Amino acid sequence: MKQNKLNIFIVLALALILIFASGQTGCKRQEGITFNTSALVINFVENAPPSELVTNEKYPIYIDANNYGGQDIAQGQARFYLSGVGENLRNVNLKIQNSNFLEKKTTLVNGGFERLIFATDAEPWKTLPASFDFIIKADSCYNYANIMQTSVCIGKGSGICSISGEKITAESNSAGPIQITSLTEEIRGNTLYVTFLIENKGSGEVYLPSSDCDKLQEGEINEKLKQNQVEVVVRTEEGFTCTLSNGLIGETAVGTVTCQKTISESESHITPFEVVVSYIYKESITKALTILPA
Repeated sequence: MKQNKLNIFIVLALALILIFASGQTGCKRQEGITFNTSALVINFVENAPPSELVTNEKYPIYIDANNYGGQDIAQGQARFYLSGVGENLRNVNLKIQNSNFLEKKTTLVNGGFERLIFATDAEPWKTLPASFDFIIKADSCYNYANIMQTSVCIGKGSGICSISGEKITAESNSAGPIQITSLTEEIRGNTLYVTFLIENKGSGEVYLPSSDCDKLQEGEINEKLKQNQVEVVVRTEEGFTCTLSNGLIGETAVGTVTCQKTISESESHITPFEVVVSYIYKESITKALTILPA
């Protein structure tokens, strides 16, 4: 009996040692960077329309658009679409552009706002024998941009700066769904390589800024081919060349971009490194509705 208790004690002790050891080595968690992916947010206004509609009565359809991100949206640069209506409702506008200048959100300004009026007297008009359920969808499609600012070390370092480590912090990016989530440096021979990662951290779809929102909404194939692509501008000191996946000046797929510069043996200094990523962003919301017989 004593031997069994001793064996159990030894097993428990070994288990505790293993748990402690794993916690001290490979199981430590590093804190990740939180990215602010806020941009243009749309929401159906409460009770406009209500969830239940009665045949032959009239209802408003309003959507609130708020710019909570870090980029201004000029007048007419955002388009909004309502779909799923079909013949269930009449007197409904299916496409609207922003008439307000939607300024970016700052510590002093809460961001631009506009109430979009798709209908003031939308009417379910068909005679129905029983209640009918359907879903309406609102899409937003707008021009946006992300600005990433950091600094890089030019040279092998001599106490002035270091090429090692991650150069992106929580404050590096402006707010928006497209973020530069990593930027690192490497030296091979006499060449400095700066590599950064562009990611879509939002819930929508990203397209080249030359894309046509109306054609995207219609599902035109040539416009859809521009998905997951962005326009990139790198601003730093002279001598850098960047490899873009499309082979086009300024255009690249969402993903990794590498810039390189030839350096001298004695060179070592810090320089600003800024990347501007421009794009069209498209996302949607839905609302379930029920039409009740009169």
